[in-house]
Amino acid sequence: MPAAGGRKRVAVIGGGPAGLVTMKELKDKGLEVVGFERRTQPGGVYRGTYAGLQLTSSSLLTSFSSFVRPRDLDRPTVWQCGEYLEYLADYARHFDLDRHYHYGTEVRSVGRVAGGGWRVRYAAPDAASGEEREIHVDNVVVCSGGNEQPRFPAWADPSRFDGRIVHSAEIRDDRDFAGKRVVVVGLGESGSDIALMAARGGVACAISTRKGPGYVIPRYYRGLPTDLDTNRCYHALPRSMVQTPIVRFKVKIEDALLKPDEDRAVLEKAGELNAARGLPPFHRFATKSTAFIEAMLYHGASYHGDVAELRRDRVVFADGTEFECDMIVCCTGFAPGLPFLQEHEPELARRSRNSRMMYKRMIFPEVGTDIAWVGYVRPFVGSVPPCAEMQARYLALLISGEKPMPSPAEMREDIRLHAELDTRQFVEDAERLPALTDFFRFMETMAHDIGCRPPFGRLLLREPWTAAMVMAGPLTGIQYRLAGPGAEPEAASRALRRMPTMPWLVVAYEALVLFGCWAAGLTREPWRKWHPRRAPAPRPEHAVAERPRAVLELSEP
Repeated sequence: MPAAGGRKRVAVIGGGPAGLVTMKELKDKGLEVVGFERRTQPGGVYRGTYAGLQLTSSSLLTSFSSFVRPRDLDRPTVWQCGEYLEYLADYARHFDLDRHYHYGTEVRSVGRVAGGGWRVRYAAPDAASGEEREIHVDNVVVCSGGNEQPRFPAWADPSRFDGRIVHSAEIRDDRDFAGKRVVVVGLGESGSDIALMAARGGVACAISTRKGPGYVIPRYYRGLPTDLDTNRCYHALPRSMVQTPIVRFKVKIEDALLKPDEDRAVLEKAGELNAARGLPPFHRFATKSTAFIEAMLYHGASYHGDVAELRRDRVVFADGTEFECDMIVCCTGFAPGLPFLQEHEPELARRSRNSRMMYKRMIFPEVGTDIAWVGYVRPFVGSVPPCAEMQARYLALLISGEKPMPSPAEMREDIRLHAELDTRQFVEDAERLPALTDFFRFMETMAHDIGCRPPFGRLLLREPWTAAMVMAGPLTGIQYRLAGPGAEPEAASRALRRMPTMPWLVVAYEALVLFGCWAAGLTREPWRKWHPRRAPAPRPEHAVAERPRAVLELSEP
């Protein structure tokens, strides 16, 4: 049911990064928004993590494009969890989001209402046990994330093991491993970090991985975050090129520029593991942590394949070796639960587990924007928050009526194309990681549909240094604030010019290779066949809310 004044009312479920940016973008379009978060403060899953958790993307690539603090432009870092929570709290405060949220409130059920709209039932924090309230809304946006139901390997049967089998979600700090012989199963970033914790804090540690780690990338290079190399010069290369000696020579340049104090032993081991996998970068999910290698080299952790058998006091690995243990930590990921959809919309809950089958990873063609998902995308490098921001920007344009909805046929063709490209690019990981996709491709295709791709030709003529930084600087969301809906061109241009880059010798080589590919016609990949441009939709009758200034224009607090 429309809110007062004819405005649409939208429910946002989740107060983590995806929920916060979705609320901000919807508010910017003058929509009435109400949010629900079961924790008592913003931050989502980051409110319940192990001590010392460090993100795997830099403060530049993790920040939202309208809220990048000056210190992160000048000297980006990789945030600790507490620092990220502080950033999210500042973001919510700056854009006045907290007053629209029901914190400490659990959404119990979401169901359609006859005649249109949705009924959202929730447990009020000040109500008696079991008492529920409800609200009617026009649209629902699910931003509660996929880290809800811990997943365990099929062999992890507690009845067959005398020790403890726990999930990584239960780990809090090194003390959990005191006096223990630990097996850590899984080598994503959390598995890598927890392996180092277990090797330091326990008696002995074994690391088990079924298919090896992802493509191993250290968090830092030459004292700055490694993802400065997530730039347009490098990521616009055809994916077939990254396997060639021409591109592999780039790694030799980077190695030659290493500083004396960098841990070459760890980097060499990472290179060995990457080579052993037989897949180049861009073709596997990335493990953006070398902590497990430190555990092996400096703390005696052993490295094994998959677990073949579980016995009372030990595990037997696929190669026949055994490891006596009394604790097994399964860093094997999560599955989205969405319990609030199970009562009335179980089919939507089931289908949403595979976001690759949604348009832009957020919309079912037959349902449209009535209910959408934001944040259910995992780029192999880069960061989830800028992807979620691009989704939120596009969704806000669709719900407000500023952009017309594509036809169901167009949406299905887009889904088919990108599912095919993901499956071809990530041959080993696409099936088991349905949210996995290519960061550059995702950001560029979202920007096309929003209408905010960087106007490179105009910049080259009028602001050549900004144009150079669009190509050489890190691929942050700020690039997509130079033009189009929601643009902050002057602030975005200033911010881009302040950012650090990879060493210019590396960037120059990347640019030379990209130019050669362009000249040879190799950059014309299938995803560059954009949808035809559609006429803009009529402007909505309700007034668009005045947006708070981007923090790019603020002085450092």
